[in-house]
Amino acid sequence: MSGILYGVGVGPGDKKFLTLDAVEKLKNADIIAVPDTGGEKTAMNIVSEFIQGKEILYCNMPMTRDEAKLKEGHESSADSIIHKLDEGLNVAFITLGDPTVYSTYMYVHRIVVARGYKAEIISGIPSFCAAAASLNISLCDKSEPLHIIPASYEGTEELLNIKGNKVLMKSGKSLSKVKATLKNMGYGSSCKMVECCSMKNEKTYESLNDIPEESSYFSIIIVKGDRK
Repeated sequence: MSGILYGVGVGPGDKKFLTLDAVEKLKNADIIAVPDTGGEKTAMNIVSEFIQGKEILYCNMPMTRDEAKLKEGHESSADSIIHKLDEGLNVAFITLGDPTVYSTYMYVHRIVVARGYKAEIISGIPSFCAAAASLNISLCDKSEPLHIIPASYEGTEELLNIKGNKVLMKSGKSLSKVKATLKNMGYGSSCKMVECCSMKNEKTYESLNDIPEESSYFSIIIVKGDRK
């Protein structure tokens, strides 16, 4: 009988944000799959006490926009995991935040399922929800819509024109450009940011002017309301 693949969301950074379901799946897994994306050390630190003595399977998930290289990495990672599933072993693939939000896991999930294997998604606390809590604000009230925007991609300005509150993710390397765009569009007083949410080096910024020109990969900008 084939094993089961679990995509386990481990939350934004602090192990306190791990769900009971995530801990159970980690403890019961035979193999821990770790995406080699740059955030793997953070994910491993979060779950370390629950995976002692377990085999670690590192998956090559290139951080590139080259579609051919991405496909090759996803297929290779899926092949490695399927090899373990064929041995009847259960695999827990750890990913920061929630597996359904900008996660490398979902690429592997779709391949594994398409090949006839069982895979389950174990939800985790999304970083932007934890960031809003750190800022002591809501993400949306009453009829307010909420838009999740990958800020380092083309089309950010167009998406910022949409009515409602916005969460800007993936802004780290493009932060200076994102700041300029927000300022030019009149969002200066509506912006807040959390860097390294729930980690030991967490920093919060209460306005656009406070936000630095550079920040880490783990940066979330929240824009409340429309431009002023």
